[in-house]
Formats: sequence, C-alpha cells, structure tokens
Amino acid sequence: MSQNNWESLSMYQNQVSRILKNSFSNHRLAHSYIFEGPIGTKRFETAKLFAATLLCTNLSDSFNPCGVCHNCIRVENESHPNLFVIRRDGEKIKKKQMKDLLIEFSKSSVEVGPRIYIIDEAERLNVESANTLLKTMEEPGAEIYQIIVTDQVNSLLKTIISRAQVIHFKPIDKRLIETDLVNKGINPLYAESIPEYTNNYEEAEKIALNEEMTSLILFVKEMYLSLALQKGSVILMFKEKRELFISDALLTDFVLSMMILFQKDILGYKLRHLDQLVFKDQTEILEKCSKRMSQTWIEQTLDEMLGLKLKLKYNINSQFAFDKMLLTLERGYIDGISSRSNSI
Repeated sequence: MSQNNWESLSMYQNQVSRILKNSFSNHRLAHSYIFEGPIGTKRFETAKLFAATLLCTNLSDSFNPCGVCHNCIRVENESHPNLFVIRRDGEKIKKKQMKDLLIEFSKSSVEVGPRIYIIDEAERLNVESANTLLKTMEEPGAEIYQIIVTDQVNSLLKTIISRAQVIHFKPIDKRLIETDLVNKGINPLYAESIPEYTNNYEEAEKIALNEEMTSLILFVKEMYLSLALQKGSVILMFKEKRELFISDALLTDFVLSMMILFQKDILGYKLRHLDQLVFKDQTEILEKCSKRMSQTWIEQTLDEMLGLKLKLKYNINSQFAFDKMLLTLERGYIDGISSRSNSI
C-alpha cells in the first residue's frame, strides 16, 4: 500500500516521517539516502512518497503530495520520466543496469524538475554494479536524488554508506497491522493471528487474502473447538486435511505456528493474562479448554509443539511427528476430563 502523505507514514514510521518531512520544510535535503530496515517496513513506499513530494505540482503547505495530479499518478505507477526504479535482474543488480542509469543521467532531462532514482533490494548489488553506483554518487548534480533501499545495510560498500544519509526503519507494530487488516474487512480470526506470524506488512496482507492459508487458520480453530466440546477426534480431523499442507514446508510451519498461538492463548487464559491473548474473539473456546486442563499439562504440550517446530527445519517425517503431537494433545484432554470426573 502506497503512503500518500507524511502523516499516514508517521503511524508506521514516526521517526522516519519526522526526519524527512523536516528536511523538506527546512530545504535541507540530502542527495543520497539509504532506507535501511527489515522487509515489510514501508521503505519502498516511503521512497515513492519522497519522489512524489519532489515532483507533485500541487504540493500542500505541509509538504504532502496531492496524489491526484499527473505527476503524482505517474510516480505511483512508476511511469514518470524523471523517476527511475532499479530492481534486480535475476538474482543480482547488474553492472549494465547501473551503467544504463549513468548514461541516462548524462542526458538532458525529458521534463523540467528534479530526477530521482530508487534502487530496491540494494543488497543484491554485485561488486561491479556497486562500484558503478559509487560513481553516480560522486557528483550527483543539484537536481538529482538517489534512494538506496536495503534490509542489509552492512552488505553495502562502506564508501557508499559514507556518502549517504542512513534512515533506519523499525519493525511495524503488530497491532497496527491487525487494525489495518480489520479495517480492510479481514475476518478478525485472521487479522489477530497473522501479525503474530509475520510483522512484514506486505506479507501479512498477502496471507490475509490467501484463501489457502486463511482456511488453515480456520482449520486450527475447528480442531480446538472439537477439543473444547469433545466432538470427534482431532487426529481424524487432521488426517482429512493434512494433504492440503503436509508436503509443503511453509504451510506445515504455518499450521503449527497457529496451533502454538492457540495453545499459548489457552495458557494465557488459564493464568488470566487476558490482555495478552491473540485470539481475542475466541474466548469461549479458550475458556473451555483451559478449564479442562492443568497448567502443567498445557505447558508440557506447548513445549512439545515448540520442539516440533524446531525439528521441522530438519529432514524428519512431518506427518508422523504431527500425529504423535496430536495424540499427546488429544489424550491430554481425555485424561484431564477423566481425572476431573473421578475426583467428583
């Protein structure tokens, strides 16, 4: 999602927004920036906002681009002749791409106004392309700005870093991602749990719109509902669904991660840490499950799940491992109910 003004950006990257907006208002822009931080922290969106602020023909008094003028639309579409976006060609950003950029900037500008180039995933620069980039930084020109976007700033040449102002992007707060997903009409069941799996904003959005992955969250909920109500076997439920994900390492990890979140919430409900619950809308299930089991058993089962998550990184029989873990889960509930009945 593109950020069309500095106030919107400040919700996610307050310090970044403040630094860059102050630079515009004080007319003290650097010609070279490095936008550094984890993937999914709105680094590239901020680079485009920077470009739009420079090129907008109807800039507000607070230095916000209008978002609707011809220039703003072209920046958003990456079709403005004064904006150049360099992305990796295959696995690397190649020397030819940077040489073509040098040639382009040696020519007269097609349109009046500043020229901006954005290098995305700059950690993909090879030695030759990095050295060529360095040449573009030596004498950039009065109306030329460059933004280098990376999640591995230390992979860049020290001479490149020394010539640029480094802007640090922090991981986005999970609750902000959750709120955004809910505001976009995403089921709260998904919006609550996905930011716990990833705080990469773009990845969270993709998962929330991926029916295959959201159906797995629903499946995990149904398993715990079955345990809570003692309706059927979770092992049989798993066998009916496992072909959907068991052969895919990413999906298998995702299912287990959702189970771990549910199990943590059961423990949280048991301990009355209600403000720390992830599945806040599933308190009925959490309450029933937590009442059936002792804290010790909940913790032991959670430890087994976390151990399985580590083992999945190695070449193990994930189907067998899941069956064993689910057997422990199901027996624990049955034994818990039996022991409660015998004590009455």
